[in-house]
Amino acid sequence: MRNKSLKGVLSPPRRITPCISEEQIKSDLEKYAGLAKDFGASDVKVIESKEVVVDERVRMKCLVPICHRYGNSGLCPPHVPSTELIEKIIKEYKYAILVKHDVSPKEDFINPGRGEIFIRRIGEHHRKISEIVSKIETVAFNDGYYLAMGFSGGSCRTALCKGAPCSLLQGDPCRFPLMARPSMEGVGIDVFNLASKVGWEIYPLGPKDLDPQMVPCALSVGIVLIY
Repeated sequence: MRNKSLKGVLSPPRRITPCISEEQIKSDLEKYAGLAKDFGASDVKVIESKEVVVDERVRMKCLVPICHRYGNSGLCPPHVPSTELIEKIIKEYKYAILVKHDVSPKEDFINPGRGEIFIRRIGEHHRKISEIVSKIETVAFNDGYYLAMGFSGGSCRTALCKGAPCSLLQGDPCRFPLMARPSMEGVGIDVFNLASKVGWEIYPLGPKDLDPQMVPCALSVGIVLIY
């Protein structure tokens, strides 16, 4: 069943242990991959975290040319950890779940329009990948992987707050503390490299005058570091 809720899949919390067997980890990773599809992912890959490339140039693409969310979301650059710290953290993990959401219609990412139309069309897909990532992270945490950590795609201000001013930057609590995540690209993870590495089709969708017929597909990607 697609778009399954968390309530139906959470088991009693697993006791925390200092060591988890490789057999148990592999079994859990397989379970999380299946759940990701139940939660609505188009495809899922279990990868080793060493496959994740962190590159300062990816982070700089939030600024050059400047993204409309740069500086006005508490979980977008420059309000996120440095690429040096992210790279160090990722090296502490061995496995991760990489999830893909196919954007349909692809025009939602290629020619999304402006203003409220842009927020609605882009935000719908970024919200979906945020939901999948947060659900997988929650299940893994409940299973004893208490350091599980997820990164989404796109700005949480567009995906969750529908363009409203970021409450974090106004000195108030986040409106969606359990779902809001920095994006993979915002912390410097090379999404294009990783998606290509696992065999997913991915294309640059930057030019405003790009003819949608020239692009085979569009997608959004998220990741959950497990152990």
